[in-house]
Order: sequence, then structure tokens, then C-alpha cells
Amino acid sequence: MKKIVWGLVALCGLWLCSCSQRADYQADEQSLYFRIADTLGVQKAEVYNPWQKGELLGRYYLVADSTAEVPADGVRLQVPLQRIATTSATHIGYLKALDGLDRIVAMATPDWVYNRPLQTVEDIGEDLNLNMEKLLLSRPNALIISAYGQNMQNVERIRQAGIPVIYMVEWREENPLARMEWIRLMGALIGEINKADSVVEEVREAYHREQAVGQAITERRSIVSGASFRGTWYVPSGSTYMGQLFRDAGADYAFADRQSDGSIPLNMEQALQVFGEADVWVGCNAKTMSELRQIDEKQTWFRAYKNGEVYNFYRRQSENGANDFWETGVVHPEYILRDLRYALYPTTMPDYEPLFIQCLK
Repeated sequence: MKKIVWGLVALCGLWLCSCSQRADYQADEQSLYFRIADTLGVQKAEVYNPWQKGELLGRYYLVADSTAEVPADGVRLQVPLQRIATTSATHIGYLKALDGLDRIVAMATPDWVYNRPLQTVEDIGEDLNLNMEKLLLSRPNALIISAYGQNMQNVERIRQAGIPVIYMVEWREENPLARMEWIRLMGALIGEINKADSVVEEVREAYHREQAVGQAITERRSIVSGASFRGTWYVPSGSTYMGQLFRDAGADYAFADRQSDGSIPLNMEQALQVFGEADVWVGCNAKTMSELRQIDEKQTWFRAYKNGEVYNFYRRQSENGANDFWETGVVHPEYILRDLRYALYPTTMPDYEPLFIQCLK
């Protein structure tokens, strides 16, 4: 039951966790929350607190020379990191793109990772309740965490055990390209910054090409996202990660102009009033149309349901719920754009094979 609930929460996270404290649209395609710079011949990485503007979460000095001296105002990291412990599937996506999966020695809930390393890794429990004993046994050079919720409470204990803690808050980025850009920090940590820069450049170019196609669409079809979850339907505002993807894919989205610091909760009546006539429904929490009906009979009242244009993001999902949408999708948002455009305008892409989405039967 616990896994089922967490799976639904993760799905809602598609809309919820894409939201940041900022209520305005993040037009900047560069990260708001990390910077990398060379300082006196030493690479310095800074990660900023997304909840307190200008406040540092962590400052890291990356050195290849074991004798190099660094300022005392940050964490000294010997790079490249050879043994990494991580708590997030998104980190796996970055490492896969950099051919760095072999660096992973420990993971939180590895069964929930789609692109699993070939080698055996230590299961260090859940990210909100890490198993300290197993973490220590894995002997990582550093632990990379997502800096949310209760896992922040474990940080001091982990540091006292001699394990550097590296924060990554890519999930707070609203702009898809800014979220992708966190691969640069991962690249710096494992000595692959040049490869990471190449990925960033290639993805930006590909995304802009897909974005131009979406922006050129004049007769736009409407979209609804999410599904009823315990009586509430959460939808992204236009300023969120998914809201921006909808816009860039060429969708007509009812809340495109809504600037919100959180997802917008609707009851079923409100959802039907706003989105009942939407052409396409994406990101539902079911695998079949009958399952969607069983969750809530009222979901069959939506036009998209009646016309059979309902999609989930389960095409690359394993039997135990690990979903590549959260891994490869974060590194390659242009893939998500293509999938969304296919769902919206399938006749314009007759030979396209979706990567993440699939139409419910």
C-alpha cells in the first residue's frame, strides 16, 4: 500500500514539485539555484536555497590535486567522485547521460530507478529515512540529496560520519532547460564538465527547434492534465515546469496565464467546468480507461475520455513503478515536447513513436 501511495504522490509531483516559490514565469533558461565558476584555479560550485533568495545551501570547492588548499567557507571535494550515493532518480538521469552510472555505490529505493546500474548497489532505504549503517558500509565519496522534507534532518549526522553532502534542487526549477542544466553540476563532480556542456548545448538547440514548431501552430487544441486524487484534482499553473511544456508544445491551456506559487487544487465540479471540453488529457494516473472509470466515474464525463484521447506517462515504466520520465525526461525535455505535440496533433506526426506517453485503451 505504501508503494501505491508514493506512486500516486510521485505522479502528483509531476504537477506539484514543478512549482517553486516564485510566482512569476521563469523565462530564464539558466538555473536559478546553482553556479559554477573558477576561483584562483579551483572550481567553485554554489547551490542556493530556493526558499530563501540569495541564501546558500552549499558551497563546494572541487579539486583534483589532493594537496590543493581551498577557502574554509565551503566543502572540499576531491574530484572526480568515484563512489557516489544518491537519493533521487533524477540524479540517475544525469549520470546516465554522462556515462557515469558505474560511479553509483548506494541509492535510496533502487527498485524505483528505471536506468539501474549494472553493478550491485547498496539500498540505503528511503530518501526521507536513510539507513545510516548501509550508507556508511557503501563508503561513498559523497551523498547527493534533493534538499527537501525530512532528509534535511539527517544532514548533520551524515556530515559527522565524514561523508560530504551535496545538495541538488533541480526539481525546484520551473524552466525545463534550467532543470536540465543541473547536469553541469553533476558533470563537474565526476570530471565530465565538457561532456555535460555538450549535452546542454545539444539539448538547448533541439528544444528550441521543437519549441519553434509548437509556437507556429495557429489552430491550437486544448489540454487538461492530472487526475482526481483523493477528491482533489491538482493542475499546474502556466508558470510551472509542466505549464511551460504545454505552452512550448503548442497547447491551448486554460491556466496558461495563471501565475501561482503552487499547483492549483480543483474539486471535480471545478475541473469539469474548466477542462471538461478539453481535447486531450495527459498525465492521468491509470493504465486503462476502465481503471480510470473505477477511480472516479465522473472522469468519464470529460470530452477527452469520450473521444479516447487520454494519455499517461507510463510507456517507459517498469513493473514496480520506476519511470524513465523522471530520469531521461529531465535531461531531454525536447523528448517530452515531441510526445505532447504528438498527443495534441497526431495527424501531423504520423510516423512518430512516442517515448514516454501512451494512449489508454
